[in-house]
Amino acid sequence: MPSNHRPTRSKTARAKTPRAIALAACLSIGGFAIGTFSAAALAATAGAAMPAEAIERMRQADTNRDGAVSRTELLARRQDEWQRFDRNGDGYFSQDDLPGFLRERWNGERLARMREGFDADHDGRISRAEFTSGPTLGFDMADADHDGRVTEAELAAATAAVKAARR
Repeated sequence: MPSNHRPTRSKTARAKTPRAIALAACLSIGGFAIGTFSAAALAATAGAAMPAEAIERMRQADTNRDGAVSRTELLARRQDEWQRFDRNGDGYFSQDDLPGFLRERWNGERLARMREGFDADHDGRISRAEFTSGPTLGFDMADADHDGRVTEAELAAATAAVKAARR
């Protein structure tokens, strides 16, 4: 078999690929959408997926330790994480909050997409209120049964979907 030959995937596997890719994108772009990546890590890894970290951060949001993360727990986690984003304490996540060597990435594709989703008043920065009430795309995609909770089984399925999309 030639080394550049790729095995043919079944019709079922091909049908699941767009959802898996979308989930991978939400979890990697959206460590911020999940609300738990540090700004520096997000900017430093522009273009590189970090879904495993995003999934682990979502697990950490399970404050009542019932094995599932509710939307309420996730949004509370965002409140707790705010200071990691607003490094200069001015009440906004902006280019000024990035370390000097990362500031050039503020207008990069990844952070621009993040700002599009969170910057409700389009002032070029993200307020605490915008951050804590912003989109929860990764959560929404992982919540397979749409009950407002992401269980450990749903996180495992999300992890598997991300891994499958990378192959």
